[in-house]
Amino acid sequence: MPLPGREEAEALGMMAQERQTMWCGVMLAEGRRHYGARRRSNSSGPLLPEHLLARLWRAKEGRSLRTVDGRRVKVLYAGRPAPGHGPDFQDAVVRMDGERASGNVELHRRPSDWRAHGHDADPAYDDVMLHIVAQADGGGPGVPTAELNRAGSAGGVEPPLMAQLARASSGELREMFVRSGMARFRERVEAARRSAEQNGTEQALHEAVFDALGYAENRAPFRRLAGAVPAAALRGLAQGLPVDDRAAALERILLDASGLDDEPHSSAAGRPSWKTAGVRPVNHPRRRIRGAAELLARAAAEGLLARCERMATEGHAVLERLFVVDSPGGALIGTGRAREVVVNAVLPLLAAAGNPESEDLFLRHPSLPENSLIREARRLTGAQGMRLSACEQLGLLRLYRGSIAEG
Repeated sequence: MPLPGREEAEALGMMAQERQTMWCGVMLAEGRRHYGARRRSNSSGPLLPEHLLARLWRAKEGRSLRTVDGRRVKVLYAGRPAPGHGPDFQDAVVRMDGERASGNVELHRRPSDWRAHGHDADPAYDDVMLHIVAQADGGGPGVPTAELNRAGSAGGVEPPLMAQLARASSGELREMFVRSGMARFRERVEAARRSAEQNGTEQALHEAVFDALGYAENRAPFRRLAGAVPAAALRGLAQGLPVDDRAAALERILLDASGLDDEPHSSAAGRPSWKTAGVRPVNHPRRRIRGAAELLARAAAEGLLARCERMATEGHAVLERLFVVDSPGGALIGTGRAREVVVNAVLPLLAAAGNPESEDLFLRHPSLPENSLIREARRLTGAQGMRLSACEQLGLLRLYRGSIAEG
């Protein structure tokens, strides 16, 4: 992992080149407009673009800043670049006047850009804990604002978040990842056991699978949908219909209960609220609901739980194929999502139900599709080139989230 000073020097070097280019453009433009005229001075010069501000912000890890109202900010972790709409960095960790805080960070050239960009009226920015700017000019949001060039109090560089893991060997990292991954699995098993005791094992599996089909954006509404339309009711309906009619009938029931055809984001009458804006078409909840209907229709004869228990004896590849739902327009549930369902929902539930193979299947399960969280955790620990199993990936993710949340 590069030292903070080195990374900051690289960022500053790029910024110096960019600033020189910007200044040349400004002077040429002014010379053309005001040839022979006396130029007004601008002590601050052109402001850096936000992509360079982002580099400098990440280079501040371990260093201090001061907010415009005088608070001292020690940057333990600059956060991970946000993948879509919303604040620029997520999960940042700082000490502000000695108090540890974690949350989102937004970068702008000036504080007034906050309102100019419409963030004051956008709920996605409500939980920003720190606003980083190139130059303060007033007019910013009601959150702490710091200039990147406003140094904090003197002091040594504090090791950035997870820096101790970056010093470990690959063998030591694997041991930590496996321990953490198995701890996460046992936490999931315990949660599945509580759900099964409360709702029955079949319904607990039903809710866990729907939760996994919801991705990050729609996990909660998918789980509420599974509670509103229980597994037993859907299976009973499907068994009373011809095989070829089952999937379409289940899809109609689930869509009606979902409220997706009501007003956007409606949660009237206890129906879940869905996020559809910015969601990729292949991940739209209507497609996932259709995939769930096909899956439940396929398993209606013996029940999803019994089908999973039978296929688990044949290995993870066979179990995964149960959850892959193909379609002429593209998979309704693809292989990557099927793996997520098996690892995060099915295996913990089977283990809670006493299935002896489940823990070993989890431990030996091949890698899952990687998201921005795992890629960022790899960067922080120096594990970019390591080939990780699903257990190791999830253990790494647990370590990352724990380091963000720790007091």
